[in-house]
Amino acid sequence: MPTSWRTAALAGGLLVLVAVVIGLAGGRLLRPAAPTPRLVTVTFSPAPTPSPTPYDEAALFKQPLSAGCATPVSIWLVTNGGGLLRFDGSQWAVVDSTLRSMTDVACTATTAYAVGLIGTIVLGDETSRQIRATDLGINDLHGVSAVGDGALMVGTNGTVLILAGGEIQPYARGIDEDLNGVVAFSVNSAWAVGDAGITYRLDQRGWNPVGSGQTKTLRAISGTTAANVVAVGDAGTVVVWADGQWNPARSGVDVVLRDIITTPGLFIVGDRGTLLTTGSSPDAPFRKIDLKTECDLVSVFARGPDVFIVGRSVSGGGLWRFRDGAVAQHFGGC
Repeated sequence: MPTSWRTAALAGGLLVLVAVVIGLAGGRLLRPAAPTPRLVTVTFSPAPTPSPTPYDEAALFKQPLSAGCATPVSIWLVTNGGGLLRFDGSQWAVVDSTLRSMTDVACTATTAYAVGLIGTIVLGDETSRQIRATDLGINDLHGVSAVGDGALMVGTNGTVLILAGGEIQPYARGIDEDLNGVVAFSVNSAWAVGDAGITYRLDQRGWNPVGSGQTKTLRAISGTTAANVVAVGDAGTVVVWADGQWNPARSGVDVVLRDIITTPGLFIVGDRGTLLTTGSSPDAPFRKIDLKTECDLVSVFARGPDVFIVGRSVSGGGLWRFRDGAVAQHFGGC
């Protein structure tokens, strides 16, 4: 049986850049790959009982942060080689101290779905106050998106998995590229992005590759519907799906862009303290927000009107709560 954890210490629609319609947009490539669910026998293992004692914030944020998400009652952060962190609104705590290499996390109203290297999957249940975890021992998982009562997950060597009804199954065939990010709208509607600018769209016909016109690695994708999505990646790459094709947008930066959200507005984060939101003209579709940090910004997520940004450096990490154009709260030394 899973062990219990104790509560302790701790978005407006897609702003489609319709004016940005310049440059090469790739067409659909003829290599269909239908989803082929196949049951994988997985037993979620009990997680070690975490300490109920609130952790010192300075010590806690020394951990290498990877990503974050929010439920209505909690902020969840995952770490690369550290524990699972939770903020209940007043105090932070390590709710699972297992040293796992986690890469991404997505939240529903009741559950945090985290993924990591060697097929690690961790579930944090707000209702039962339980942590469940399993290591599939397969390819690394790099992206996760909540869908239905579970999650869609992607990773290296074309790995696509779905967690639904408590079961984990492969959910694609014929994909070979490393996939880094995914956004799901239903079990039959999603996008995934990855190496060399590859994008895949899931619809009733299955997974189909769609040329983005880019060669740089894409690392994250977000949108409000499958017809309105934006992807970001290396060397400041931003591509917008509009009118049935990918269109490049000039980001104004050349750093790695690591994450994006489109609700409650469009926000993009990247290396060297890069935080972008929408700009005022087609010639400048993005404007920079200065968080006064040189830390790499690796994750962005929202709860209501609040936007949260996760940063990391060699000495630790940080979390900013951004609201109404200003930083409302800051945790950690990053």
